[in-house]
Amino acid sequence: MSADDVARVFAIEDKVDRLKAATEGVAAAQQTINELTRIRRAVIRELHDEGWTFARIGAAAGLSRARIHQVSTQGPAPEGLFFGHGALRVLVPEVRAGRVLGAPDPAAAQRLAELLRQLGFAVVVENFLPGRPLDLNRDGLIVLGGPELSPSLRQLVTADPRLRRTITRAGDARRGIEDRAARRVYRPGGPEPHDIAYLARLPRPDGRGTILVIDGLHPPGSLGAVRLLATRLATLHERADSHLFSVLIAVKYERATGEPVDADLLTPVYRHDSDPRPARLRR
Repeated sequence: MSADDVARVFAIEDKVDRLKAATEGVAAAQQTINELTRIRRAVIRELHDEGWTFARIGAAAGLSRARIHQVSTQGPAPEGLFFGHGALRVLVPEVRAGRVLGAPDPAAAQRLAELLRQLGFAVVVENFLPGRPLDLNRDGLIVLGGPELSPSLRQLVTADPRLRRTITRAGDARRGIEDRAARRVYRPGGPEPHDIAYLARLPRPDGRGTILVIDGLHPPGSLGAVRLLATRLATLHERADSHLFSVLIAVKYERATGEPVDADLLTPVYRHDSDPRPARLRR
């Protein structure tokens, strides 16, 4: 908020309106501080990994060595940049009764929103009606759900050059995802209850940004993907950075409750660029 913005708030005659405007301004300013703090921590980490000492970084930034060391450990975690910057919006299908094919676990959206708020983001959860087109040309979108939920999502996931999501119908027990690089199809199954989740950063239809997609083949998969984001975010950020990518997640869960007990990477993190090798092999 600039000095002119502050002056405009100060000039509001109605006290309640002035209070509301000041409160909104404080929230916006805090969000800006969170974003800049995250970026600063990330840059300090990158320079330090490149061999710069804290003293050298401090001299370049006009800060003392002690201050640089202090700010490198405080504030929102740098790996939060995996989700981008600015306010985030989580899109989740509105399930009014029964189960809807492709829908995540009902608890997934709130758990994801809690994680994002812990990372310092402003978050809104927005419901959409299954079967209808979606406006995906917006900043900060994270979609929870599969391509069966909307023709817009179906078109979005077909842009993935590495992992091909099988579009299925209700009752189809052979839902799976093809890893084109490995020439293998992954499907849930086996003696222990487990699911597969798809996580990808894909281009918006208008080409002016990206969308993060989280799609469990069954409801426990969505919870497992959120669990992985909470426990392995630094690894995902290191391997995917801000690139377009996709990866599959293996999720083990309790049969009675559907709660995930373990979630881990099932495939390499595939960056969608000109190099056909997975990101971990290009280091």
